[in-house]
Amino acid sequence: MRRTLLAPRTGGLTTSLRHVFPVAALGAALALSACSTQSPTQTNVSYNAADGVPVDLGDVKLRDLVVISSGKDKPGVLSAALINTGASEQRVAFALPNASPVEAVARPHSEQQLSDGTQVQLASVPASPGDVITLTVQSPNAPAVVVDVPVLSPSGYYATLGATAAPAQSTTSSPTTTATP
Repeated sequence: MRRTLLAPRTGGLTTSLRHVFPVAALGAALALSACSTQSPTQTNVSYNAADGVPVDLGDVKLRDLVVISSGKDKPGVLSAALINTGASEQRVAFALPNASPVEAVARPHSEQQLSDGTQVQLASVPASPGDVITLTVQSPNAPAVVVDVPVLSPSGYYATLGATAAPAQSTTSSPTTTATP
């Protein structure tokens, strides 16, 4: 008996898989890459990475401006980084609606914390911790800026910033405070 060898198959299942697999891989890659079009890169979105708000007054800039107060209608302390890129000293005024302003002095070419040295205090904060208040911030060389500032409780890393006593006038060190009604 004579046996004849069968010729190898051409086509069939393996050939169709060879054609389908690259197409499927390309389709999966396109589908997965579309995810990034629906979720933009977060580092391209500008945001304030602090508890407080920024305020720009020309050469004077405030970063992370917050009010620290233990309760509604109680005294509050301003906390922020006060930056002066100008060559002259600048007085910065902070005022609640219908209240006298308090002031801080920004030394030329400096960065300082409002809470270092003498506290800059508001006599009475019309909001509880967790709320926001409207505060007008102004320097002589820039127009006034009205900003919504968060009120935080004196806890955590703000624990040392609670209001000490009724605000009193002080002109001995920077930042300074002025009397409020």
